[in-house]
Amino acid sequence: MTHVMVDLETWGVMPGSALRSIGAVVFNPETGDIGGKFYRNISDESCEALGMPKDPSTVKWWAEQSDDAQSALLANPQPLGDVVLAFTAWWKKVGGQYIWGHGANFDPVLLEAAYEACMLEKPWDFWNVRCSRTVLAMANRKPVRSGGTHHNALDDAIAQSKAIAAAFRAKQFNPR
Repeated sequence: MTHVMVDLETWGVMPGSALRSIGAVVFNPETGDIGGKFYRNISDESCEALGMPKDPSTVKWWAEQSDDAQSALLANPQPLGDVVLAFTAWWKKVGGQYIWGHGANFDPVLLEAAYEACMLEKPWDFWNVRCSRTVLAMANRKPVRSGGTHHNALDDAIAQSKAIAAAFRAKQFNPR
């Protein structure tokens, strides 16, 4: 069973918002081992052409983020359709089964909306969506960053994967 942690950087928080980047890693939730990685930046023009809006409050929020986080998003932006096709190919190559997001109602949902905007079928089954926030809350833990750039989709996916593994190893779940 292959677990994939996905993280998105976006121009909004609602499904259908324009995406900025997709980062994902294969991980083992019990050991924390990290496998294959995926990262792509997405062109603003391609999202705009598909009717995916930018939320003004999120645009303002991005202006307040670190230079490292912002500059990483400028490297080699690609059309959204190409990026979701590349993600699907990567997902199949690594044998993706479970898709994790830092909020079951955020990353997987916004990524699914991007697939719909491109008129493409998502490669995961809805019943295999997993939520890192739920696991971390039950274990009374938070993602701890030991490197990377905050709000870089790949770095965030790695940090979230490591936090899940730490929670699993602690085995101190408290379903509040």
